[in-house]
Amino acid sequence: MSAPPAALLDSVSPTPELSETSATSDPLATGIKALLDPTVRLTTDKLSAVYLAQQELSGELERLVSQLQRYLDTTDPPSLRGTVVKLAGTTKRLAAVNAALQALQTRINRIYLQLSKQRIPQS
Repeated sequence: MSAPPAALLDSVSPTPELSETSATSDPLATGIKALLDPTVRLTTDKLSAVYLAQQELSGELERLVSQLQRYLDTTDPPSLRGTVVKLAGTTKRLAAVNAALQALQTRINRIYLQLSKQRIPQS
């Protein structure tokens, strides 16, 4: 299993400076951030776990496709060609899911950042 790319690790967990509340921040923004922070962290942790599981699955699929391809090259069993094609399609769908997860994580981090920076004007 390969390690997640550094760019993903940077985008998977919210930045530490966003976790710290400053004394000058607006109480409403602080409250909203405190309310959403556990959810964002839980979502981030679960997305990271899904990403790692998908990376592991992707590695196993690649290994299996390679072995099946070697088998197909040395023999000619017609019934396995469809399976190899399905596995190749599954690999492509897995890559698409990984891209969607990355896009989702980027959006969550962007929302989290906006909420952390948002201040309500004082009267």
